[in-house]
Amino acid sequence: MISRNVKVLSKGEVLCAGEELEYAPLKPGEALIRNEASLVSSGTELSRVFGIKKGLEYPVYPGYASVGRVEETGPDWAEGETGGLTGGPARERPRLKAGDRVLFSGAHREYQVFQSGRMSSLEMLIPLGPEYDPLSSVDAALLHLGLVAMNGILPAELKLGDKVCVFGLGVVGLITALLYEASGARVLGLDAVENRAAHARAAGLRNARGPGNAPLSSLAREFFGGDADIVVDATGNSAGIVAAVDCCGENGQVLLLGSPRADYKCNITPVFNRIHMKMISLIGAFNGRYPFYKKEGSRESIERNIASFSRLMTEGLVNPRAVISHVAKPEQAMEIYGGLFYHPETYFCAAFDWSR
Repeated sequence: MISRNVKVLSKGEVLCAGEELEYAPLKPGEALIRNEASLVSSGTELSRVFGIKKGLEYPVYPGYASVGRVEETGPDWAEGETGGLTGGPARERPRLKAGDRVLFSGAHREYQVFQSGRMSSLEMLIPLGPEYDPLSSVDAALLHLGLVAMNGILPAELKLGDKVCVFGLGVVGLITALLYEASGARVLGLDAVENRAAHARAAGLRNARGPGNAPLSSLAREFFGGDADIVVDATGNSAGIVAAVDCCGENGQVLLLGSPRADYKCNITPVFNRIHMKMISLIGAFNGRYPFYKKEGSRESIERNIASFSRLMTEGLVNPRAVISHVAKPEQAMEIYGGLFYHPETYFCAAFDWSR
């Protein structure tokens, strides 16, 4: 079988080309999936396409947020539990059959074999039953980044009326800000690109601002009339994290939602001193902090969070088409990556439509 695959050959060089996929016969725990739509995760993928991530070895097959159809399953999938999801070495498998639509941790590949039992805790497959029918496959691919964004709010000790500042209004930051606003917080979104702030306002965020001439922490204090209660850094920029601590008030929380990758030098002592003196909680909000299924002692799970975010989309709180700015053919991958990297004022979020 020939599969079209998006492949990063070297720094700044991306190709979509047909490659042979040998899969038959499928083993227990394997399922062949035909991709219908895959979302570009800008932070993760641009760090690989443009060599920002340290120690990266090429070639790389990017992507992890896909929606597809099951073409064929291994011999044991029909014996799984109804519903549910799979991921991690000891997870039960959901019942699957050919034709089922699934959300899965798949790269930008036309066809791929999902291998249950070999996956890390960040990889999963979730059957999308009839309750997900209102979402097109392109829209449903946003569910995965919705999960990422929820890590920026669920660990916070949020109180009604809290002052919340979100640094970075890319897709993850924007969704996070919308979720905080829906939870009753007073929210300010800040971004270094004015058009991203305008895009956030168009997507429903009440208060979003561009860079201006003042530091981010000063803009936040001006808006709130003082320090924020919660600050979320969704940029992964270390300078942004320093600014987040600087505008976070006493007993506040700073959540690191973006992944810092680039080198940054500063005198860190004033930052540590403020965290110490203001009793600020610094929280790592990396994806994967919640179990797949509900466990004793916590209501949160990926299963619950996916269903919750899907409901928010179908009810209109998060409009996928207001978030996703570009839908392209996989063959346009380099154009999309270049746009997201060099023209963030017009490229906000992109998806590949594999039916094109």
